[in-house]
Amino acid sequence: MTLIKMNPAREFFRERMMPNEVNSLFESFFNDGLGKFERNVFFTPRVDVLEKTNQFEVHLALPGLKKEEINISIEKNTMTVSGERKLKNENKEDKFHMVENFYGKFSRSFTLPENIDTTKIEGAFEDGMLSVILPKVELKQNTTKVVIK
Repeated sequence: MTLIKMNPAREFFRERMMPNEVNSLFESFFNDGLGKFERNVFFTPRVDVLEKTNQFEVHLALPGLKKEEINISIEKNTMTVSGERKLKNENKEDKFHMVENFYGKFSRSFTLPENIDTTKIEGAFEDGMLSVILPKVELKQNTTKVVIK
């Protein structure tokens, strides 16, 4: 037995209101939601954050980029990774029939914990993966003992 999910709005537009071209647009929208639309508009790299005993590691998936196209900046306690993934279309006569990859400018910001040594942060880029190593430092207690007279 096969169950078919019914969408009344889709059925109404399909049967009564729309020609075939517009019908396929509604069909795509109601079946796939906005996820399919957003896929071609926004590029947000996927991130993994790992904590080890002496450091944090941030791994960003940036396929198709070169290390020169990636910027890492640190301001106060915020690290920002930014860049742009461009659609490579050298021949203007070519016509894309499908584009499922993400393209465009991106920026991801991370609030750093207080125990990060920002002078020793390192980054490496290999096989489309950016790895940023954030070494931990021991926080010194900034307390003063007051002598009561």
